[in-house]
Amino acid sequence: MMEEAYPIVFTKDAFGEGNSDLAKVLKSVAGCETPRVMLVADMNVVHHTEGLGTKIGRYIQEFGIDLAASPVVISGSEKAKGDNLQSAMRVATAAIDSRVGVNDVMLVLGGGSMLDIAGWAASQVRGGMRIVRMPTTVAAMADAAYATCASLDISGVKGSMRVMSIPDAVVVDTGFATTILDGVWRAGFAETVRLAAVSDANLLKRLVELAAPFKERDAAAMEEAVRSTVELRRRKGATSFGQWSALRLESMSNYRLPHGYAIAFGVVIDSAYAQLRGLITEDEKNLIRDVLLDCGAMDCAFYSRRLLEQEDSLLRGLDAWRLSTGSEAIVLPKGLGDSMVEEKPDRATMKEAINMLK
Repeated sequence: MMEEAYPIVFTKDAFGEGNSDLAKVLKSVAGCETPRVMLVADMNVVHHTEGLGTKIGRYIQEFGIDLAASPVVISGSEKAKGDNLQSAMRVATAAIDSRVGVNDVMLVLGGGSMLDIAGWAASQVRGGMRIVRMPTTVAAMADAAYATCASLDISGVKGSMRVMSIPDAVVVDTGFATTILDGVWRAGFAETVRLAAVSDANLLKRLVELAAPFKERDAAAMEEAVRSTVELRRRKGATSFGQWSALRLESMSNYRLPHGYAIAFGVVIDSAYAQLRGLITEDEKNLIRDVLLDCGAMDCAFYSRRLLEQEDSLLRGLDAWRLSTGSEAIVLPKGLGDSMVEEKPDRATMKEAINMLK
């Protein structure tokens, strides 16, 4: 069992008048009543959240927050993670130019890619800045915001430049998820299914019930799924289930395949493999697959067939996984809500599993 040492705060309308939740977190992290804060935000969030800049300006005045510099607004995309450090260096340079120090706080507003870019930059400034993450996508709220590292992509290899990056706090305002596109919303559900499938059978069964309303962008269904996943993660820790193939699929698509969709494919592939290995039943495999279908996390399957038809290329993801982690070992479901580690996957059987998905 694992519980993060940092606070995870859920709130509504984080920059709303009179809402002191975020201010309390920033003051606690900075260790003073007038925290000096550097804001880094995803361009998409800023553009699609009406009046966000004005609200933030009023908020920092209301709660006595010292804005260290003009906010840094960049495109928080996988493409930006692989732009030869340009985006990350822009953040780091702004911090240095603003004389930001180790006692100051970087507040990062965005999805998983944005959290990676800013986290990588923060780790390079004067030995590492304090950082508060505010995830704005469903996938980031359920998973990426709690990562213990920040990574960038070099030479087309996802996550190849990686540094330790543990947040000092995470503030989750689920209202930000209303700014994301339908596909990003639906694909984010895959992260909740991924963790539940190998950690909590009861939660997985509850996600089956939430999948249909979630697909229709029901806010209550989304919040319950995210909260339940975060609580489960705090109790049992993270998992790499489904990740090896998801990372490879993203790379094969030149990062056109969104992360959440790739995760959904990875979960289904490894679930099918687990069934072929006798670790789960066909009904259990189908339940995992069907909840991902029902929530819309596999809506792009038709357009991704060409990736799945390249079985040998996809299987090279196991080689990339070994380079990244030191072994080919992957996490697999063992019944619903439990897991095991297979040290060396059988590639012929894995190819059969990929063909089952096709």
